[in-house]
Amino acid sequence: MEQTIREMILQADDERNLDLICCVKEILDEFSSTHNCPLDWQHIGAALADEYPADSWVYENLGLCNFTETPETV
Repeated sequence: MEQTIREMILQADDERNLDLICCVKEILDEFSSTHNCPLDWQHIGAALADEYPADSWVYENLGLCNFTETPETV
C-alpha cells in the first residue's frame, strides 16, 4: 500500500495534479484515524513528513505537518 501511495504522490507532484494529491490526502487521513488499520498504513503520513521538505508542494498539499510528532511538554 505504501508503494502505491508513493507512486500516486510522484505522479501528482510531476503533474501538479491537485485532484490526485487531494485523494492521497484523504487516504492518509483515513489511515491515520482508523483504529483497526494496519500500523504500517497508519504511519505512512509520518514517514512522508520526514522525507519531504516543509516548503514543498507535496508537504503543503498533503498537510504533512499534521503527521509530524511534536515532543510533549511536561
